[in-house]
Amino acid sequence: MVLLLLLATVSACVIIDVPLLTRGSRRRDLLVWGLFWITGIGAVVCSLYKINVPSPLLLVMMVYKPVNNLFTSWFY
Repeated sequence: MVLLLLLATVSACVIIDVPLLTRGSRRRDLLVWGLFWITGIGAVVCSLYKINVPSPLLLVMMVYKPVNNLFTSWFY
């Protein structure tokens, strides 16, 4: 039931926003808008169905840990 409400809300937003974005030939804006919506819908669906998703912070930590270790070796 909640998923249907989510899809109805998304459909209403698509009906309103997509013509505005396509009218001004804003393809990049439309692409970014779509990516944000897909990400948001995915997050809501995972939350509704209680799917465990690892935190995006783990990716940030994995990327910056070598940089942190480098600076630690330089300045400590």
